[in-house]
Amino acid sequence: MEYDGVQSKKAPSPPSAMKKVVDYIAGEIYGGRLKAGDRLPTEAELCAMLQISRTPVREALKFLESQTVLRTKQGSGTFVADPGEISISMPLNFKIKLEGISWGEIVDFRNQMEFLVLRDAIQNATDEDIQHLEEINSHLLVVRKMKPVPVSEAQNLELLFHDELLKLTNNRLLQEMYRISSEIFNPVIAKLYNYTAEGIDDTEWPLSHTYFLEALRKRDIFLAYQVSLNLIPVKKFESFLGHTQYTPDAIKTNSGFEN
Repeated sequence: MEYDGVQSKKAPSPPSAMKKVVDYIAGEIYGGRLKAGDRLPTEAELCAMLQISRTPVREALKFLESQTVLRTKQGSGTFVADPGEISISMPLNFKIKLEGISWGEIVDFRNQMEFLVLRDAIQNATDEDIQHLEEINSHLLVVRKMKPVPVSEAQNLELLFHDELLKLTNNRLLQEMYRISSEIFNPVIAKLYNYTAEGIDDTEWPLSHTYFLEALRKRDIFLAYQVSLNLIPVKKFESFLGHTQYTPDAIKTNSGFEN
C-alpha cells in the first residue's frame, strides 16, 4: 500500500518501521475501527502492539499530522481529524508547482469542474433554489456597478453564489474536489475583481452567473456544457497572467500589485 508523501517514484521509501505504523493507522481508519474524533492508542501502546521502538511511531504520527489526517491535543493525545479538517489541497499545490502546470491547464480544469457542478445542480435544483441563486446574483450585479467597487463584498457574493450552487449537487466527493479547485483558483478571482487587464473585462465575470441561471431554469445540460467550457477563455487568461506557470504568489508577482 502506498501513501502520498510516504512512498513515490520521486522520493525514497520511508523506513519500514515507520511505514508499518502508517499502514496500521490507515487500515484502522479504512476498516472503520477508527472514526473521526477517535483517540489513537498512546505511543507506548502502539509500540507494544506493533513491536517496534518509539522513534518510528513518533515519526509516523508526525507525518500523518502534517497530512492533516491526525491532530494532537496537548495533554489529551492524538485523534483522527474531522473530515473538514483534512486538507489535500496543500500537497496538490506543491505538486502543481513542481510539475510546472500552467494557468491554462488550471483554468481548463476549473471550467470542467463548473460543468460537473452545473450538470448535477440542474438535476436537483428546485424553483426555490434557483430563485435564491438569482437573488444572490442580482445583489452581486448591483455591487459590481458601484464606484468604487467594494471588492470584499463582491468577492463574498461570488463565493456565496458558487457555494450555494455546489450544495445542489448532493455529491460530497464532487463538492470536495470543487473546493480544492477553488482554493487554487480563488486568488485569481480576487485579482480579476481588483484589476482589469487588456483583453479581459472583469465586469463581465458576474454575467457568467446569468448564463448558469439560464441553464438551470431551462434544465438544459447542453447549454450548461457550452457555458462552462467557454466560461474562462484560456488564451486570454494566460495573457492576463503574463503566461506564467502556477505559483501561489504568481498573481502578485505578475501584476505588480498586492491583493
